[in-house]
Amino acid sequence: MRFDYPWSLQFLWLAPVVAGLLIYAHRRRWRGLTRFVDAGMAEKLAPRPSAVRAAVKGVCVVAGLSLLVIAAARPRFGAYFDDVQSRGVDLIVLLDVSRSMLAEDVSPNRLERAKSDIEDLLPKLRGDRVGLVAFAGAPVLLCPLTTDAGFFRASLTDVDVGSAPRGGSMIGDAIRKGLTTLEERDDRDQVMLLITDGEDHESFPEQAAQQAAQRKIKLIAIGLGDVADGSRIPQPGDNSSGFLKYDGQDVVSKLDSTLLEKMALATGGAYIPAETRAYDLGDVYEQHLAPLTRGETSQSRQKRHRDRFPIFLFFGLVLLLCEPLTSSFSAEIRKPAAT
Repeated sequence: MRFDYPWSLQFLWLAPVVAGLLIYAHRRRWRGLTRFVDAGMAEKLAPRPSAVRAAVKGVCVVAGLSLLVIAAARPRFGAYFDDVQSRGVDLIVLLDVSRSMLAEDVSPNRLERAKSDIEDLLPKLRGDRVGLVAFAGAPVLLCPLTTDAGFFRASLTDVDVGSAPRGGSMIGDAIRKGLTTLEERDDRDQVMLLITDGEDHESFPEQAAQQAAQRKIKLIAIGLGDVADGSRIPQPGDNSSGFLKYDGQDVVSKLDSTLLEKMALATGGAYIPAETRAYDLGDVYEQHLAPLTRGETSQSRQKRHRDRFPIFLFFGLVLLLCEPLTSSFSAEIRKPAAT
């Protein structure tokens, strides 16, 4: 037996309390009468309450209340199998893992912030198929489209700047990798979620966005980083110190909002200029992904248990109604003999 609201069962402690009060009231009723007249006269003035009938009435009340408490906990038993269809969209997350994502203008850095935000998005993806592509100088498919949130989460946890080969940031190549991962489907909408600082090293990202638009795949772009002053890039590695340099000068990474906005709008998607501010991917999902057309992503047989609370509710009410219908007395008032 299973319970939907097991916390309700804590009110079963009321049963012994009610039982004790009923026993006390039964005894006190007869004692109260004998305080004014002797027992013999009391027998003539009023029928003596029957202990057996009082016990029956008490059982009705206590058992009835107990059954109502159990009904409130929503008991389930009796298994059956049900065919369950999951419906959702196809979502490919394109995550920038280039060294510029180590910049700390977003706490703790751009990459860790992006991973944390994606993690917060996962509870929203009920029925949606989600995949993960990490990219730097080249894109790598780390997680194919799946409805298994645990598998996706494990792939996301291991992501770092070494997850994609070669240095640089090839946004266009990442989008093209997403296009090859998303098979063409007419029964659902498909989306690519791009999280990056917007720096691109001549990978023709706008042309890649046009290819996505031709396949009616929307691009939701999240821009991370300081758009004005930028930020220096720490050297990767726990034991490293200092910042990345080029020709003796610190390399400064700035968010390129213009490029990301053009790409997103070209696909009919949206650009979210997160920059260095806090944002909620859950809100992004509700605004831009929840209204999309959903297709069947999986079908399975799930074991369920039948809801049995009406049985307990019915018998509980019956027992409570039996209590006032049961007489407390086994004999009528004895009439005094005529003189």
